[in-house]
Amino acid sequence: MSSTRIFLLLLLVTPIMLGFAGALPTLQGTHSGVIVLKGPTPIMEGEAKGPEDVTVMNEYIAVAFGVSTTPPWGIPPGHIIDLAPVAPGSSDVLAQFSLPLNDWGNWATITSFQIVENSSTRAIIVALGQWKGLKVNYTYILEAGKPYLRAIITVTNNDTISYSNHIMGPAVSLKRGWAYAPGFGTGRIVTSPKTGYGISEDWVAAYHEDYALGLYSPNYTHIALHSSFADTFYQVTLNPGESRVFEAYLIVFPEGDLCRIAETVQNIKGEGLASIHGVAATSKGDLLVKGIVMVESNSKPYCWGLVKNGSYALSLPAPGTYSVFALAKAHAPSTRQNLTVAPGEEFELNFTDVIPPGRVVLTVFRNDTGEPTDARILVSGGYVPPVMYLAVTTVYTSVYDVGRAVFDLAPGTYNLTIDKGAGFISNAKTISVTVESEQVVDVNVTVEIMFKPSDEGWYMVDLHHHSDWMDGRTPPELLVAAQLASGLDMVFVSDHDYVGNCPVIQAITQARSVPFVCGVEISPDWAHFNVYPVVDPSKLVYRGTMREIITAARAAGAIMVRANHPWIGGLFIAQEMNNIPGGYYEDWDAAELGPWGTNAQKTLTKMFSLWDLNIRKYLTAGSDVHDVIMQTYTGKPRVVAYLPNGPDPVSLALAEKYGRTFISYGPFLFSNPLPGTTIGVASLSDNVTIRVRLFSVNGLSKIEVYGKGGRIIQTIPLGTATFKDLEITIPVNQATNGTETGYIVLIAYDASNNRAINNPIWIDLNTLPVTTTITETVTETTTTTQTVTNTATTSVTVTSTKTETTTYSTTLTTTQTLESVTTTTYTSTYTSEKIVTQTDYMVTGVVAIAFLAIGLGLSRILFKK
Repeated sequence: MSSTRIFLLLLLVTPIMLGFAGALPTLQGTHSGVIVLKGPTPIMEGEAKGPEDVTVMNEYIAVAFGVSTTPPWGIPPGHIIDLAPVAPGSSDVLAQFSLPLNDWGNWATITSFQIVENSSTRAIIVALGQWKGLKVNYTYILEAGKPYLRAIITVTNNDTISYSNHIMGPAVSLKRGWAYAPGFGTGRIVTSPKTGYGISEDWVAAYHEDYALGLYSPNYTHIALHSSFADTFYQVTLNPGESRVFEAYLIVFPEGDLCRIAETVQNIKGEGLASIHGVAATSKGDLLVKGIVMVESNSKPYCWGLVKNGSYALSLPAPGTYSVFALAKAHAPSTRQNLTVAPGEEFELNFTDVIPPGRVVLTVFRNDTGEPTDARILVSGGYVPPVMYLAVTTVYTSVYDVGRAVFDLAPGTYNLTIDKGAGFISNAKTISVTVESEQVVDVNVTVEIMFKPSDEGWYMVDLHHHSDWMDGRTPPELLVAAQLASGLDMVFVSDHDYVGNCPVIQAITQARSVPFVCGVEISPDWAHFNVYPVVDPSKLVYRGTMREIITAARAAGAIMVRANHPWIGGLFIAQEMNNIPGGYYEDWDAAELGPWGTNAQKTLTKMFSLWDLNIRKYLTAGSDVHDVIMQTYTGKPRVVAYLPNGPDPVSLALAEKYGRTFISYGPFLFSNPLPGTTIGVASLSDNVTIRVRLFSVNGLSKIEVYGKGGRIIQTIPLGTATFKDLEITIPVNQATNGTETGYIVLIAYDASNNRAINNPIWIDLNTLPVTTTITETVTETTTTTQTVTNTATTSVTVTSTKTETTTYSTTLTTTQTLESVTTTTYTSTYTSEKIVTQTDYMVTGVVAIAFLAIGLGLSRILFKK
């Protein structure tokens, strides 16, 4: 066939293909009835892209099941992984919906998944699963004209033993927005009876400005709540042969109106409603273009409706007594109005005294350089609305306009607490400001930097931090702002099974000339591992045996494999429960300490037991922050690494791998010899001298010296000094407990009982004190891909890609006792995976017609020839 005829054939086929693509169901809210689709979901930004995945949708709601797509956090395939309202421009809001069978982390493995009914009026999906001796039957029902999916889940004990006091029930995790419980609001609740938190309703919700998601679980008794998830649980005992039926309703609307969730639950129950409507305006007489009408019950937040162009209308469960008021972002609320409603009643309530905001322009400077600096600002005082997108509680200075923050507040007097690495290199500074309506307050603040670890060759990093992927709530720019405000020297990210934000964050850090480390939190259901640096993401394996996962991480360039939160769904508890697929594999490097109290101490105890066996794995640390607005402890705890040639990803990884680090919750502990060093001694009667420099902004308290067996050898009071230099002499027989090998671990405390913990200094009677040098040469190639969108005259959107490649080399030299010289070259190319395409079907149709016309015209000319 000639090239001309091939071209003609393409012109004729193109409109047919475009027409087919335009005919695919979309979430535009224009169809009626129920539709079931197999294959990649049409939900924008949805994860269900596998050939066996199933999407079910009606006029209100679209839900996708990950059948061939693996759900997050080790949840087995077959569960819900996407949900969106059916409306123009809507996108996925849900990370997962499932039924944990003994609190989080315990799910049934789906053994059967069937579409048993598929009509325009109703779809029914039935899945069967198994967890230990429990059989689980999942029945999902979606009917036309209803804004919810109904789930009926039956759990049957087929075992010969009882399952006593298991915490189980429907659970949702969010991709974005905030979780909420009426009567409590948004906040953290560790799994507990809900009555202890004032929660009386049977529903929870999630929201952002563009959606409201409800989970109605009749008569649930326990709750676990976080900004990114809401788990509605029951305490259940199942004896052999017994069953328990759980019912749940997933409700969704395309606006952040939680009173519509309450209204829908009331309709499902078949109980009464009352309605209120009216106008909302400022004290200056201007209609509120955008705001909410807040409803409280028993003086606690219940639900809210939306104000649009000055008017609102909402329904409330009746009978009931409520307090109602209007507000908008950074505005002071209107006067409250109280009312008692009966079923069928209608009220008009107008609010005309919402007070407009004032503005704060804050600039933060360092005392040592006089230059503007990154900082976190905590806002307290004044009215804090329960709706998170209206609240102003945490502000960060701009990443690009360094040191400057501009934010609006409702009129009132506030305390602003300015934090630049507070508790580590400075003390927080609190100032009082009074904000008046429509006035600007300019404030300059200087923070005192009391200590710079980099002057000693030590650099700080938070090695467990999330951005805005999956359960993360921190956009890349805010992640950088929070880590720099915390006084960290490098920026790090580790999202669950995802590296797509690495190039975005890297571009921001390059603009600030700050080193960036791309990591990833590999998250199977039995343990989580942070691995870094990620050089070739395509080689990563997110599910498999421990050997497969770690081997793939090494192939992807990871020098460090860290066991995250090892006693909380991590490696140590999996090892204890014999729950590691394929068995234990020893090629991991460090165990994480975090902000987990007794679990962090348990990890330290476990590491002492490994060190007793001369197993040279080390401590690492990270905050595991997901939301830098609500979790304001980025960098606590942090890793402090000895990097004599300055910070870069490979230098950091090697320092961690060889133990040249300590962990800090506030104090600093610099030892000579360095942590990770091996000291060769001649006999047990020798002494070892450790020189130590200590610092704490809070004042020092004491230092403990530990030896083999995790025993305290010495406790040295430090008074209340900020700085302290010590020489500590330790008898070898105490450090080794009378054996040929041992170690010294130092733990320093400040006046607030915060700790610094150094990694072991090893003692060995069989080692001569020979020193060698390790030199690592790194070549890293960074590819930045910029997408440029141009509009052609034919109204077709054309996307072109421009690629810029930068190559740079870093040489790291460290001193290590009895280690061979090694040289490794790494090449790093980051490619964004977060690509979202939304098709304009009207444009598609126009293009198809144009191609058809051209094809027909050319065919007449060519066939005449």
